Parts: sequence; C-alpha cells; structure tokens
Amino acid sequence: MTETNLLARYAAQRLAFAPLMFQACRAMRDVGILERLAVARERGLTAPEAVEACGVSRYAAELLLEAGLASGLCTFEDQATAPRFFITPMGVYWLRDPLTRVNAEFNHHVCFKGAFHLREALLEGRPAGLPEIDRTGAATVYEALRSLSPEVKRAWFEFDHHYSDGVFEQCLPVVLAGASSIVDIGGNTGRFARLCLERSHARVTLVDLPGQLAVAGENLAEFGGRFTLAPANLLDPNVALPAGADVYWLSQFLDCFSEEQIRSILTRVRAAMRPGARAYILETFWDQQQHEAARFCVIGTSLYFACIANGNSRMYHSRVMKRLCAEAGLRVVSEVPHVGLSHTLLACVEG
Repeated sequence: MTETNLLARYAAQRLAFAPLMFQACRAMRDVGILERLAVARERGLTAPEAVEACGVSRYAAELLLEAGLASGLCTFEDQATAPRFFITPMGVYWLRDPLTRVNAEFNHHVCFKGAFHLREALLEGRPAGLPEIDRTGAATVYEALRSLSPEVKRAWFEFDHHYSDGVFEQCLPVVLAGASSIVDIGGNTGRFARLCLERSHARVTLVDLPGQLAVAGENLAEFGGRFTLAPANLLDPNVALPAGADVYWLSQFLDCFSEEQIRSILTRVRAAMRPGARAYILETFWDQQQHEAARFCVIGTSLYFACIANGNSRMYHSRVMKRLCAEAGLRVVSEVPHVGLSHTLLACVEG
C-alpha cells in the first residue's frame, strides 16, 4: 500500500471513530486531565499522575490519555514505568479556545443525539433529530427554544451569540447611518436591538416568533417606548412586515429558511421598504471564508439545520443569496466579506 493510501486509510478511520473520540476529548477536558497536561507543559503527565491529580480511576486515565493521543490532543514518550503524555497545540485549542468550546458544546448538547437521524432528515426534508432534544412536538427548533432543557438552551444561545456578538459592533456604524427607524427581522432575544437603542435615537421594531420576543421584551424593558415587538411567523407568506422603516436588518436569519421561503421573506421586505430604504443581510456564506476551519464549521452548521433546526435550510453560497435578492426585487449595492469571524454583509435597495 502506498504512503498516500496509508494516509487516506488513516484519515478514514479517524472519521469512522470520530463520535467516540469526540466524547472522549470532552471527558478528557472536563475531568481535568487536559488542564493538568497544560500545566505540566514539557514535563508531561503519566496515567498514575493523572489519577492523583484528577481523582479518576487508572482505567479512565489511561483510556482518556490514549484517546487524546489518537485524536491529536497530546503526544507521548514510552518510558520504562509508564508512557508520559504531552499536550499539543491542538490540545491547547481544545482546552482554551472559546470558538472550539462553543462549537463542541453546541454539537454535544444540541446535535449529537439527533445526528443519528440525519439520513432520515435529508430524505424526508424534516428535522428528524429534533425530538431527541424537544418533547413538545415543535415543528422547528425555534418554536421549541423556550421549552428546551437548560443545558441545551444554554449551548444553543452561546453558539448563536458567539457568532453574532462581535460582528454586530462592526456592522453598527453602517446600519445606523442616517437611520431613524429600524426593523430587526429575526430579532431573537434583542441583542442587536439593544446596541441600536444604546448607540442611537432610532426606534426599533423586532419581528420574530412570540417566544423569542417575550424574552426580548424583558431584555429591552429599560428602553420603554423606543422599541416595538411585532410577533410573527414568517413562514406564513401572508404575514406582512412593518412598512416604511429606514433600515431592514436580517442577521443570520435567512439561513434558517429554504430558498423558496427566503424569496417570500425578501419579497415582503421589498414590499415594506419605502423609497431610499436599505435592507442589510448578514450571513456566513460557505464560499466566502478566509480559512478552511471556518468553511468546515459553516458547512457543519448546515447539517445541524437539516437534522435539528427545520429540515430545509442551510448555510448558502453567496451567489444563491444574491439571486434570491434579485428575484425578490432587491438590488445588492455593496458587499463586505470577512466581517467578524466568518460573515459577509450585503446592502440592498429596491431593484
């Protein structure tokens, strides 16, 4: 077998055992072994030392250190009494990197059990894995959010907020320029609306499902009459959007819908826009990523949409979104890639 084939076969085995290795690496982090490796640095750590430091059994320590070795979190030197393990740069990222932790916890709490049903979800076009975390019978994860367990809910919102919080600050000057009224479509719990209300005198209308807006209303209560809640299910093509605003803001929202649904929503945005109004679309397009790690995460998130969220949405290619804008009567007048972690900001006017 050639070296190329050996490497390919090894990569295939890493994929085959990925679910078990993922859980082992989480356990290695959570029981403290990875932290002890980081503290030990060049001195390294043996299984008996891990037992003493972390209070786990010899069996557990050996298996987790060996799984860390197989996964790339550590290396080892074979010594006379016991192998000694040393943390790798990948191990440091698994332990310290906020993005890695957010992604790992999201996949563990929100996606892991439901991923068993991915093939079913793809063949049937429905979130077949959602019942693994939701017992209310909700059609989408968004309808189920308020009833999810605390662990699942926390992982979902930390994932959502991690990808949006930093990028909001970068977009704010553009969005607020000359705006006295903003419609935040998919306003969620009100984090972007809060920034707008804090940094400007603009009035903000939030459009989302009633459950999300109930939380947003609590979070924004201090701003009194400067914001309006407009509960709506935008899957209903007959639901109109608030008309006449200066800005329509759609952040990480359209990826929650199919192409047909996006076209319907954007058509209603266009109908609501007054002359001179702008619509801003902030999305993570898989073709506009600077790093392969980002592309990998974006494409992986599409699988979550298929299996857990709603069964018909995804992270899109930028060309698809621009086509849907045009079909809805909107014209893209500017495009700013590489905003924040992985976003692109499209500015649209009436076409």
